[in-house]
Amino acid sequence: MPTNIPYLRIYELSIINYLKYEILPLYFLEQQTNVPLIENPDTDVGGYVADTKMDPLPTSEGRGWAIFDEATVAGKQVVDTTGEQSSSIVVNGATSYVIDYLNGAIKNPNTIPTSISYYWNYVSFIASWPGAVPPPLPVISLDVSESSRSGFQLGGGSKDVLNCAIYVFASNEVEKRDIVSVIHDALFSRNVPIRNWHDGGYLKYDGTFNTGFVPTPVSGLTLGYFTNVEAQLSGFRIDWSEINRHRSKITFELEVFRD
Repeated sequence: MPTNIPYLRIYELSIINYLKYEILPLYFLEQQTNVPLIENPDTDVGGYVADTKMDPLPTSEGRGWAIFDEATVAGKQVVDTTGEQSSSIVVNGATSYVIDYLNGAIKNPNTIPTSISYYWNYVSFIASWPGAVPPPLPVISLDVSESSRSGFQLGGGSKDVLNCAIYVFASNEVEKRDIVSVIHDALFSRNVPIRNWHDGGYLKYDGTFNTGFVPTPVSGLTLGYFTNVEAQLSGFRIDWSEINRHRSKITFELEVFRD
């Protein structure tokens, strides 16, 4: 681990990974079954891709195929982030291959694969404002607007506070309220482990699973505590642009105590 850690970055990544991989897949995964696989025309990516006309496209920005399976722990459904999925993606016609989850491609198969059944992330999660060319709706983004630090005990020790907002851009009012409700419940009176993401993430740069990667706790930090969680349900505005027409926001603070 590096000696000097940019704490703000690991706080942001801890929030993003919590929502993107542990919360949203429990509610917003979609499935396609027995979709034909065709050779990828994008030679830079390669492999075989699903011949699908889904809208939004499963491989559009912020989405991708599901990389984890769900599990039941103490009677509660959770996402199992301890290892790569074994049942969320089923490839027919090949027995050995590598999965590119970001680009939705089957690579290095031992024989030509014929079809695939897979789960994919319906909600696009991006780490910044959608910009001039946003992904297809629905989209959510994380914005950290302010950070501060104060002492919390005699001697050493400080409390870091991030002022954050999750912006929700939906395609209709029902979808907006569903997404807002799920995220609000995932933050209200909850906490998140602050982990070291400097050694990588669940996926490698090429979209394949980062086997052996385990996000480790950061020494001297407590959990991150979500406080002052509020949902702001903006009303439907027909005169707004398509992306802003069904927009909402969840504001919150993340508090982390540091030795």
